[in-house]
Amino acid sequence: MPRPHPISHVRLLASGALPHRPRRRPCAQAASDRLNAWRRMQGLQSDIVIEEASFADDLEDVALHAAGLRDDWKTVCGRVPAPMLVYLHRGHQPDPRSPILQHLLRTIDHRGPVHALRVETRRALHDALDLARGLAAQAGLALVLSDPTERLATRAPNRAPLRFLLLGDARLAEHHIPASPHPSVPDFIIQESP
Repeated sequence: MPRPHPISHVRLLASGALPHRPRRRPCAQAASDRLNAWRRMQGLQSDIVIEEASFADDLEDVALHAAGLRDDWKTVCGRVPAPMLVYLHRGHQPDPRSPILQHLLRTIDHRGPVHALRVETRRALHDALDLARGLAAQAGLALVLSDPTERLATRAPNRAPLRFLLLGDARLAEHHIPASPHPSVPDFIIQESP
C-alpha cells in the first residue's frame, strides 16, 4: 500500500460535467412483479406509474450507464495512472440482480480500486466527498464520479448531469497533469442541480 500523503496536499486537479442524459419510460408490465417490493418500501399505491431511466448502448439496448462513459474515462484519466474510483449514485435500480457498480466497471473497463456510495442528501454528499479526499490522500489520485440518475422514480426526472472530480496529491500530479488553477479542495463542496 502506498504511503499516505497529508490530506492538506489533496488538490482538485480537474472537474467537469459529462454530456450523457438518460431517457425515461414507464416500467414494463413484465417488470411489475419485481417492483412490488420497491413500491411497498416507498409506500406507493399500485396505480402510481413508475418510470425507469436508462441509457442506449452501442446496440440501442437499454443500459444502466451510457456507453460513452468509456471514452470519457479515457479522456479524463488518459494521462494519469489508474486512479481510485469513488462512485456516488442515487436511488434504486429496476433489476437488483444486476448490480450498478459492476455494470459501471464493465462499461468503463476499470480494473483498479473502487468504492461506491449511495448518496441521497447534501449531508451524505458532504461525507462522501470527505471520504474521497481521504482516499485521494491515501492513494495519490481519486476520481469521483457523481451520478445523480434516479433509475426508478415517480416524479419528474432529475436532469442534472454526471459530474466528475479528479482529486490528487499536488506533488504527484505535477508529473502527470499540467498545473491547475484550482486551490486546494474546499472543505465542503456541494454540486447544485442545474
